[in-house]
Formats: sequence, C-alpha cells, structure tokens
Amino acid sequence: MQVVVLRTSLEERFSIRRGFRSCQIAYTWPRDAYTVYSRAKVGTGNSPCGFDAANRAVSIRLISGQADRYVLSSEENRAALRPNEDRRFGKRLSVTVMDIERWLSLLGLEQYARTFADNDVDFAMLPRLTDADLKELGVHSLGHRKRMLFSISELATAASCATPSVVDVQADERRQVTILFADLCGFTALSQSLDPEELRDVVGRYTALVDGIVLAYGGTIDKHIGDAVMALFGAPRAHDSDTLRAARAALDIHDALAQLNAQAPRPLQAHVGIANGEVVAGALGRADAQDYTVHGDPVNLAARLVAAAKTGETLVSDGVHRALGDYAVCDPVGDMRFKGIDTPVRVWRLHSMAGEPLTASRGRFVGRKAELEQFHGIVRASLAGQAGHVVYVRGDAGIGKTRLVNEMRGVAQTQGFEIHRGLVLDFGVGKGQDPVRAVIGSLLGLSPTASAVELGIAVERVVSAGVVKPEQIVFLHDLLDLPQSAEWRTLYDAMAHAARKRGKQALIATLTENACRNGPVMIVVEDLHWADPQVLDDLAAFASGVANGPGLLVMTSRVEGDPLDAAWRTRCRGTPFATIDLGPLRRDEALSLAGDFIDASQRVALTCIERAGGNPLFLEQLLRNAEEGSGEAVPASIQSLVLARMDRLTLRDRQAFQAAAVIGQRFDVALLRRLIDEPEYVCDALVANALVVPEGDDLLFAHALIQEGAYSTLLRTRRRELHRRAADWFAATDPVLYAQHLDRADDSRAPQAYLDAAVAQRTAYFIEAAVRLIERGLEIAKKDTDRHALICLKGELQRDLGDIAASLDTYRAALAAAPDEASVCRSQLGLAEGLRVNEGLAEALVLLEAAQKVAERDDMVSELARLHHLRGNILFPLGKIEECRAEHERGLSYARRVGVPEAEARALGGLADAAYAQGRMRTAFEHFSRCVTLSREHGLGRIEVANRPMQGFSRMYLNEAQQAREDAVAAVRAATLVGQPRAQMLGETLGVFACLEMGDVQATQVHLEQEMQLIQQLGARRFEAQNIEMQARVLLDCGRRKDAASLLHEALAICGEVGMQFSAPKAVGALCRAVEDDAERARLLAKGAELLRLGAVGHNHLWFYRDAIEAMLSAGDASGALRYVTGLEQYTRVEPLPWAELFAARGRVLALCLQGQVDNATRRELERVGAVLRDAGFESYLVAINAFLAA
Repeated sequence: MQVVVLRTSLEERFSIRRGFRSCQIAYTWPRDAYTVYSRAKVGTGNSPCGFDAANRAVSIRLISGQADRYVLSSEENRAALRPNEDRRFGKRLSVTVMDIERWLSLLGLEQYARTFADNDVDFAMLPRLTDADLKELGVHSLGHRKRMLFSISELATAASCATPSVVDVQADERRQVTILFADLCGFTALSQSLDPEELRDVVGRYTALVDGIVLAYGGTIDKHIGDAVMALFGAPRAHDSDTLRAARAALDIHDALAQLNAQAPRPLQAHVGIANGEVVAGALGRADAQDYTVHGDPVNLAARLVAAAKTGETLVSDGVHRALGDYAVCDPVGDMRFKGIDTPVRVWRLHSMAGEPLTASRGRFVGRKAELEQFHGIVRASLAGQAGHVVYVRGDAGIGKTRLVNEMRGVAQTQGFEIHRGLVLDFGVGKGQDPVRAVIGSLLGLSPTASAVELGIAVERVVSAGVVKPEQIVFLHDLLDLPQSAEWRTLYDAMAHAARKRGKQALIATLTENACRNGPVMIVVEDLHWADPQVLDDLAAFASGVANGPGLLVMTSRVEGDPLDAAWRTRCRGTPFATIDLGPLRRDEALSLAGDFIDASQRVALTCIERAGGNPLFLEQLLRNAEEGSGEAVPASIQSLVLARMDRLTLRDRQAFQAAAVIGQRFDVALLRRLIDEPEYVCDALVANALVVPEGDDLLFAHALIQEGAYSTLLRTRRRELHRRAADWFAATDPVLYAQHLDRADDSRAPQAYLDAAVAQRTAYFIEAAVRLIERGLEIAKKDTDRHALICLKGELQRDLGDIAASLDTYRAALAAAPDEASVCRSQLGLAEGLRVNEGLAEALVLLEAAQKVAERDDMVSELARLHHLRGNILFPLGKIEECRAEHERGLSYARRVGVPEAEARALGGLADAAYAQGRMRTAFEHFSRCVTLSREHGLGRIEVANRPMQGFSRMYLNEAQQAREDAVAAVRAATLVGQPRAQMLGETLGVFACLEMGDVQATQVHLEQEMQLIQQLGARRFEAQNIEMQARVLLDCGRRKDAASLLHEALAICGEVGMQFSAPKAVGALCRAVEDDAERARLLAKGAELLRLGAVGHNHLWFYRDAIEAMLSAGDASGALRYVTGLEQYTRVEPLPWAELFAARGRVLALCLQGQVDNATRRELERVGAVLRDAGFESYLVAINAFLAA
C-alpha cells in the first residue's frame, strides 16, 4: 500500500462530518479520532512533530476507516478534496492510494489517467515529473500542471516529515496565536450525580468531540483541565486564518453537542472563550517529558472569557472580533473587568459565521493603466523637450509601488533610458550600500561590488574628461567612500559641514547632468519613508541634475511617512514634479492577478480578493500563504501570515530566516553563516519560497514586513544573542552597525559604542548622523558616565553645526549632571569653549580656574593641554599678552607630553598669537608656519585653515607684502571652500592690510567690502571697528582727511563698546594723521601712548608709531618724528623686525631732510630706504622719499 499526503481544507473536514452524520455516527467519529490522536501523542511526545504525527494518524484513521466509504463515494465530497481548496489550511490528510488513476481523481483531473497509463507513468514516478514532462504528456493547461506539481511537492514534504525527529522541534519563539477554551457546563452538578466511571465516560465523550473538531480545523490540543479543553490555533503550525478556524470550531462544538444530545441520555452543553495575541510558544519541561505549550496574556484572557460565558455561549475578545471582521456575526457584550487584567476588556458574543477564510497565490503585474499612461507621457515629453522630470510614487505598504516602478523601468528602457537604482533601508545598511553611493557608482559605470582600484580609475576618468574639476575630487571620494589623498585630506578636514554638503550636492548635480548629456537617464530611489535628511538633500541634487536633459528621477514612499515637504519641492522647482498616489486595485484587476494561478471564479479566489482589499502584495501573499500590510508595526494578521510561510521551512532554514531578520532587510550570507554557525549554509530554500531575493552579492527580504514579521517571532533572549554575534562581526569594520546591534542586544556596551560611532561619523563629516547616534545613545544610556560622555559630544557637535546657544545649553546640562569631578572638569572646558566664541570671556575664565584644580590634581594631561590653550585664546583679545604666551607655552608642554599632534598644533597656533600680540612678528611667523606644516602633515585641516591668514599677517612685517597678499588670496579660497567664515574673514582682513601697504586702493576696497559682509554675518564687532578704521586710511591716502576723521571717530566708538585692546590705539594713530589742529593731535598722541601702556595687541604698537611719525612729518615737527622713531625702535628692540627697521629708517631720514640736513650721506640713505620700500612693495611710502631726492 502506498500513501499520498494532501492538504485538507475545512470542506474536507465538513465532508467527512457530513458523511458521518448521514450514517448516524456523529458521536463515534470524534471519539475514535481522539483515541488515535492520544495514542500517537504517547509515542511522539507533546512536541510540534508529535502533534503532526498525531494529526496524520487521525486523518489516516478517518479516511481509511468508515469515513472512506462516504468521502470517496460522494461526488460532492470528492470535489471538496480538490487542491484548489487543499492549499488553504496546512494540516495533512493521508489517504490510501490504489494507483495513479486514484491520485488524479482526487485532484479532479481524472481525464489525464489514460495519458499517464499510456506513457507508463506510475505513482512512484510522480516525484520525478517536471513541468516540461507534464507538457509532453499533454497537460497543456497551466492551472492543471500547477495543481499536479503542487500535489507532487506535497508528497515530498510528507515523506520528509513522516518520521518525527528531534531536529524538527522548533525552538521557543513568539507567535500570534488564537486560544480557545471550551468548558463543559454544569460539571459540578454532574460530578455529584454520576458515578465516577460514568463521569469519566461523559467527560471522555465531551473532550473527544471537542478534540476532534479542533483537529479538524487545524488546531492542536494544548491540554485538558478537568472538563475544559484548551486548544491552540497558530501553534505549533500557523495558518493565515487561525482566528477564523477557532471561531468555526467554537460554533461546531455547540452544534455537535446539540446533535449528540438528541441521542445521549444526559444532555451536555458547553461555553467557550476565545482570545488572540502574541504568546511565547515552546517546550515546557517537567520531570518526565517536554510539553509544548504557550504563555502570555491571551491565555489568561481566554480563560476569563470562558468563565464569563453563559451556557451555549461563545465570548470573544475585541482582538478576535477585529480579526473576524465581516466573516462573523457578533453582538457587543460591553466592557468587562476580569481578575488579573488591569483594564476593562471589550467583549463580543459570537453568533455565527458570515463567510469563510480563503487563500491565494502570486502573479504578474496587473492594472495601473492610467498611471502607466501618465508615465508614458512623461517619458515622451522628456525626450522631446530634452528636459527632466521627477516622478514620485506614493502608496501604502504592499500597494504595488515597486511593481509599478519596475514596469516604468521597462517602459523607459525601451526608449533608450539607462537605469540607475538605489534603495533606502531602515536598518542594516553597510558601508557603500546607501542609495546615493549606489546611484553615483552606477552613473560612473561601476558595479555595486567595485573595488577601490576600479573606483579610483572611474574618478580619474571623469576628472580627465573635465566632468569633475580637480577641487571636486574630495567630494567624489567622499561619495564613493574612497580615502582622501594626502593633498586634499587636510583641506577636507577643515571644511565646515555645510560646505561639504554643498560641495557634494553640487557634484551630484554635475554628474547627473553629465549623464543626461550622454543619453537618457532614469534614476530610481525606493522607500523614501526611511530616508534621513542627508539622503533627501542629495535627492534634491539629483532632481536638479536631471532638469536640463532627458532624465527622470523616480522615487517611492509610503504615504504615512512621506518626507518630501513643501520646502523640498521648492528646492526642485526648476524640475517638473509629478506625484502618483496609488490606491487599491480594482476588482477586475485583482481577479486578473488571481487568475494567473487558480480559477478566479472559484470561491477561494474571490474570498482572497475580498480579504486583500485591493492590496496586490497582500493578495499575492494570501495566494501563497505569505505576508503584506501597512503601518509601522507588523499587524497581527500579517505576523500570522509570515508564520504560516515560516512553518513550511525546515528547522534549519527557519532558524536561518530568523537570524537573517536580525541582520536587517539586506543581509550578507557570510554574516548569516556566522550567526547560525553553519559555514556551508545556502539560502536556496528562502529564495525558492520567495521570502528573500538576490540583491547584488547580498540578499534582500522580499518585503520589509516579511523581515519585521520574522524578527517578531524571536524570543528576546535569542534576539539578544544573535544581535551580539552580529555586533562582533561589525566591531572592527562598521562602528554604526556595531552600535545598533549592541543596542538591540540590550548590551551595556551600546552607549559607548554609539559614542564611538558618533566620533567616527564626525570624523567623516556626517555631523547630523553623529547627532542622531548620540541621541539614541542618550535614550538607552543608564550609567551616568556614559550619559555624560554622550552629552559632552553632543555639545561639541552642536558647536560644529554653528549652534553655539544650543551647545552652551547642552554643556550646562552636562555640568549639572556630571557624575564625578573629572566629568565636571570636561564639562567646564566644553562650556568655556562655547563662551569664548560667544563673548562670555569672564565666565569662561572662572570655569577654567575651577577645572584646572581637578585636572592638575588628577594629572589629566589632555585636558590640561586643552585648558591652557583655551585660556590663552581668551586672554589674547583681553590684551593680556604675556599671560597669553605663558598659557600657550604650558599648553604646548602638555600637548607634547600627551603626544597628540592636534593639541601640539593648537598650542603652536596659540604661541604664535601670543608672539604676534607682543609684536614679535618673526617668532609669530615661525610658530604659525610650524603650526600650518604640522596641521597639513596630520590632516588637521580646521587648524591649518584657521592659522593660514595669521601666517600672512606676520609675514607682512618681514617686508614680504606681495607674498602676504598671495597668502590672503589662498587663505580666502581655502576658507571659502571648507566653509570657515571666521578664517575667511581673517583672509579678507589680510588682503586689506597687504593691499593698503602696497598702495593698491582698488583692491583694498574690494577686500574691505567682502570683509564687512563676513563681519556682519558673524557679528564680529571688533573687526567691524578695524574695518571702518581701514576705510578711513584709504580716505587719508586719497587726501580726504575730514571724511577719514569722521570714520575714525565711529571706529573708536565701537572700540569703546567691545574693548580697546584690539585696534583702538591703531585707530587713534590714524586719527592723528587726519586732524589739523596741533593741540588735538598732541592730545590724541598722548591718548594713544596711554592705550599702548595699558596693553594692546602688537600691531597697534607698530602702526601707532608709524602713524605718529607720519603725523609729525606732515606737521613739520622733525624732533617729534624722531621721538616716535625712537619709540618704534625701542618696542622692537628685543626682537628686531624688518618692517619696524624700515619705517624707523624712513622716519629718521625724512626728519633729517626736514631739518635741512640733505647731504650726500642723507641722499644715499634716502636711496637705500627707497630701494627697500620698493622691494618690499610699499609703493605709497615712496612719495616723500622721491620728493626729497628730486629736490
């Protein structure tokens, strides 16, 4: 005898029962079935495979015993066995098979029996038949071939499951389960009135009846509790209709008892309670066995509902009522309170079923004719007008966005469009897998797995072709995840975050526009509802790039997470924008889709179409017992659908599928093998079941909700274990994924990992991404030390983004929450840094004083290096120059002790500032030069760019004005490129100084205007005063002394507000040249000297003495001029300065000329001084020299 296993439906169970009822054996069949079931369980244990074996045994007994005479002799019941309905529910039915003809007749395909016989195809050959073989046999109908192949595959499945094995036992997991409690009414009265043996027989008849009905609907018996039966639907095997099955079983229990009572001497009645929800399912150990059972709130609720139900009544929870939907007729009972449940429960009374749950398959693309026609028009318009277009497809999850876009791709390809695709993922995005990187690589003709060498060749190609400018290489390297060259690394490091964003987006637009010039281009980016702001900004650049050529940017998003707001669309207003909102499929379209697999007129297909509600993927998954839906969380019904598909997998594939869900929507097979400890594992079964699809070298879940559904089945302990393994995998390669997996593993290392990941993102200039990582770290951090470190880095990131006020607030919060004195110290340093920028210098010094005590006591070397550098920077604008220099000396000492190049470079810059402030310009130049060189060597671009203008300032006093002017141009260009407006302002200031010294009035005016724009942007009032002063100097050189005096008074007024040390003495010196009254001049000269005595930045001394010399010479006061010549020489006596020596010599020789001492020695000195002035480029100071030489 051979056995074939077919899936049975409720129709088969009903047919069996109808057959029994027609022979007056409605009572005996359940008891007989339960006897077989109980015996089967004894041999297999209370395990999932034990249940399967028991169910198979029951089915064999039912079919091969009395029932066989009725089921197989009735045409009505034979029709019920056809596989159109076999697919719906998942329990196996074994039947005795005499020959191939019997098998075909069970399938309803007996017309092929003669063909099979003529070709000598017997039952044993069935597993070897292929689709091609069936065509050759003359089975031309696709539906008939699929029906046969499906049944053949079930034979193989049955053979593999025929013998239960411990390997097949599922691990504990979370499942969506429906729990049914059926309790015998009046049991207490029965037990008092019946003999114990009679009572046992009554209870046995009742439980056998209930068990048989439950088994008939694909449920399993969890346990008997006295006269109560606890049944599970959805564990250990799930179906897409478990709640409907439970409801039908409840109604049948009442119906069967009513029929039984017609013959029984004692009428029996039951009350039933049904609840559903998530439970933990698995083996529960006891002394002698392992029982499979479930735990969770739904179990308690179902027990409470059965207790509340009246005789003959079935009460269901609100969740069950929602799941039943229009298929059930229910009356509201109202909100009820139950012991052990805190909140009221809405309860419903089940009366009857109004429909039947059904299943379906998957098919081709159907419908969307209007949307495709709209896209055809867009393609034609783009080609005809050589203009781009943005197409935005929106819709709920599973509504068919991807399927429609795939059709659009086909349309575009037929018109010659090159397709470039990127996918936004919500989790598990590894390096090089982001959508922008994918599209850019594709535009360059690269594969997703291109090596670094191939990427480099592509970069060289577009640069040599002139598509990418040399200065844009840094942005292309960033977009392609290539390391920056030594030449560009420092500059890119110095670049402000906003400047990097602008540069990359400009390059994206350039590459896209170039691609469109070479031919029509279609860029596809899917799932924007998971996109971060950076990706959205980059997509705007793609949209701009397609504007002026035959290019299409096609994007998809869920409606509920649509990220493209009005501001985004405004940025792309130059590119036409079409939004296509997808609604449900029409009924005729859904019928067409279902018809690819089964006869769409059958009730099973029609019901699936109704259940799918026009959602094509949902319909497809119903037609394959799979999954789809919408919403952030996976709906319970969808989880059940995923479980139904998962339960078809072998244990090995099931565990791999769950482990893959831990990795993310996209996963690497090598990592999956590591997680499941199977080096040779392949995902063929997962691909064959359409659960995952190949995506380059990786695999991608067929839909995000499939991944989420699989993930939801894992117990927290298993989930944590797998995430820890994944974290270990990424520990050395991807700090972001490392942190995310530790987070999901509830690992205490996660906050520190988020901190490290944020540092890495900051280093790579992804400041917003770093902020998000910090925010997540703060959400989960429990230790005060972790929280404090995260808060401090958040403050630094906010400062990077230019939000000084927010940074100050963050550091104040860090200071208030500091867990120890070392943390207090670090908080004070961060707060002081922000206060320095925000002009809170007095508070900053107080904070540094307090921080220093702790740092010195605990020998916090890094903090001490930072502290002294910071204090030196604060003292500089306060004019406390000697103290400033001493602080930077200490900072340099600590920096070299700790061996950190960045700290050393900052200290050198600070020492240079101090030397500059003291007028020791040669020393300042040397320090600035060493700082810039060290910064360049170690890629410290921010420090290099900040110090390059000061290198030029100090160079100017070495009589290298032309080189200083060149420094100004270079410094402005670099600062502009990296987005450092303060460094850019200093570069423009240097340009003002250098051009004014060289007598280039026009160039000076240009630099003054650009400097003032930056001053106003930054609110730098000290530099505003100096800018106005330099404008006045231009007027002085043009002879407009009165206008110059007016501006100088304005400049001094600002100095009075912001501090006199920075530029007030210099402005007073210029004013001495502007006034004509001798007494006023003398008063101003005295005032300037007093300001210098009180303390001022070095350039004030140099410029004041030179101005005073000029003022005295203009007034004809030779002795006065010589007095200030002496002052200039005295100031630079410790460190002689070429600039000071030159202007002192000029002042002395001109004073001699004023005194009439123009002899040969004087003339030779005039000639020498003139030559030096000429060589230095100080052309404007040659006028007086040349006048005396010409006399």
